[in-house]
Amino acid sequence: MICLETPTKEYQLKGRKIFVKRDDLMGDGKVLPPWGKMAGIDALLENLNPKYPLIHLAVNGSWSGWALSYLCKQRGIKFIYAYAPSKTYSQFILDKAKENDCEFHELKPNMMAILYNRVNSYAKKNDIQMLPYAFDHIDYRMNLKQRAEETFRDHLVDHLVISAGSGVTSSGIIQAFKPGNDLFSNSNRQAHSITVSNIGTIYDKYKSHSMSSSSINVDKTKYEFDDMMTDYEIPFPCNGTWDRKAWWWLEQNIDKLKGDILFWNIGGNV
Repeated sequence: MICLETPTKEYQLKGRKIFVKRDDLMGDGKVLPPWGKMAGIDALLENLNPKYPLIHLAVNGSWSGWALSYLCKQRGIKFIYAYAPSKTYSQFILDKAKENDCEFHELKPNMMAILYNRVNSYAKKNDIQMLPYAFDHIDYRMNLKQRAEETFRDHLVDHLVISAGSGVTSSGIIQAFKPGNDLFSNSNRQAHSITVSNIGTIYDKYKSHSMSSSSINVDKTKYEFDDMMTDYEIPFPCNGTWDRKAWWWLEQNIDKLKGDILFWNIGGNV
């Protein structure tokens, strides 16, 4: 089962108190991945027709196929897990999806855009449903925004630090944070998105969702996508692909951030 009410806990970093939203506790890491995107994904599935299968392209390192295999099974939707096999593709994730009786659709490795177009064409030809890339849909983002609003009502912080892969998930949470000047508290809230992607790509995604505030900062980590930073110690389970890099950025820049800080941990470890 998805845990919707994930806790916000306090940790210490360089003598400073940091609030950490533990969205990694949304899944148990056994039946479901420890991943804060699942409530939003499930909100998307509510509008699908269970008479038709759903196909999804799951890239290496993502838990989307694992999560969807479980959530679709719960809703009676046939799920087709599309992926491009490689020597580094996680067999663990494939096995987890297999436990949920999904079908697999293998693709010849290629660029992401080409793979996505191939899956899209296959879906159209075979009357198969498909979710938007990176779950970029209003229902997904609104689910994130509404959940995040509850967190920010309880924690009136000056800085939000969050990882950004495509910028879709972080956009929903940042919209709830409402960066910028707050006339009531006389503060200027700042959102900090840390990415392994191109900075301009993340800014473009935010702009497409009417988020062009000067109080939204995007920084690129020095670490590569596939560097899991396994030797870097963090006081809570933290995904090496994205969130661990954001925590490292916070450690390097914490002296520049005045006021209270909340770190949004999207994924944990398996």
